[in-house]
Amino acid sequence: MGSTMTFNELLTSAGIRPADVSVIRHHTPNRGKDFATLHDLWRDDPKGFERYQATQEAGRPIFRERKIWAAFVNPKPDETVFVGLFDATLTETRRADWLCDYRGDVPGQGKPVDIFATRLRHELSDQVGVLRVDWPTENVRSWARYAEKMALPVSASQPATKTGMLAGEALIEGLSDLGFSRTHETKKLLQLRRGELVVYVKRETRTRPLVIHPHYIDLADEFRALGGVALPDPVKTYVNSNLRAFPAYNADHRASEGRHGFAIGIDASCLHELVHLLKHGTTISAPDGDVRVVAPEDDPLTERERLQAARIGQGEFRDALLIFWQSACPVTGVDYAAMLRASHIKPWREASNAERLDPFNGLLLCAHIDALFDRNLITFDDDGLIRISSLISTNNRSRLGLDPGFRISGLDARHFPFLAHHRSRFQK
Repeated sequence: MGSTMTFNELLTSAGIRPADVSVIRHHTPNRGKDFATLHDLWRDDPKGFERYQATQEAGRPIFRERKIWAAFVNPKPDETVFVGLFDATLTETRRADWLCDYRGDVPGQGKPVDIFATRLRHELSDQVGVLRVDWPTENVRSWARYAEKMALPVSASQPATKTGMLAGEALIEGLSDLGFSRTHETKKLLQLRRGELVVYVKRETRTRPLVIHPHYIDLADEFRALGGVALPDPVKTYVNSNLRAFPAYNADHRASEGRHGFAIGIDASCLHELVHLLKHGTTISAPDGDVRVVAPEDDPLTERERLQAARIGQGEFRDALLIFWQSACPVTGVDYAAMLRASHIKPWREASNAERLDPFNGLLLCAHIDALFDRNLITFDDDGLIRISSLISTNNRSRLGLDPGFRISGLDARHFPFLAHHRSRFQK
């Protein structure tokens, strides 16, 4: 990338008209309440940064008229770093009822503010946290401009471009460029954190060196779609007692408790897109609103969050079932993660909070088996043999691949009270 290129030329090469873009340079001479600079806020609290950016002075055309925002921050007064293109849509104008994530005061000083819904775009994603521009000295006090009215030269001083599959220090540097900080290390593993996101890098391997939270196993297909992610099929659990921020792994064949995640390889070209998927995967939609399913060790999931996630078969409850049933449906043998459901044996509405989180009140079932089980059209004896309702015709049994010889092997005695409850609701 030559030093004579401008940011507008980069936009054009990505298929975006500069006339559709507002350029925003987030900077302030005043130190924030918890963060020295807005670059620190972006790096350490991405959600807080997005809230800060999405709240603007009411009625300003530069934000209302342009649907794409190009955002920059200043790690140092003389350095301007690109942090992404965002779709921005005005959702409402009202008084803020929260405190600014940077300053710690009420946004707008109690006056109505414009509140936008923002979403990070994929264009130029490989440049996030990497691209530097030379902000004109004559516009040093201007922090929001129409892109076509200000040429931003790409800085001649750019970090070295990384290419190919990342491992070791190159992977660590790539994550650092995207705002991750080193938080704990052992001889073989380095823990890095950005906000609520925690990942690990295996120092001594080039094969799948990045270890991520086991919850993300459900995003395996989205990872593969990036084109530069290497992971086995089916995805395998990686166990190491030093994965301190990840869930516990208890299995009969292990003498002691471990911790687990899953390991992937990543090409430099899609590292940022992967991090973007991880960031947005920290929460899931639950009946009572979005809930965290991934949390750092210093701010663990609350019982309420764990229960909400378990209600729809995700989070720690699902993780425990993946371990117990070795990531495969014990009825059909299907090991395709996207098709597996964490199914409660004793229904949610009838279970206590302890039972709702108990992995022995769960089976890891292929989607169509789960649907039949949930409607009490199939059930299982304590020896694992399936019972099939007479309400399912012979033709439909064949179409569904239901074999009267299906049997779950590996049931534990702790499953039996829950199975007995399920059989009492079975539609013979």
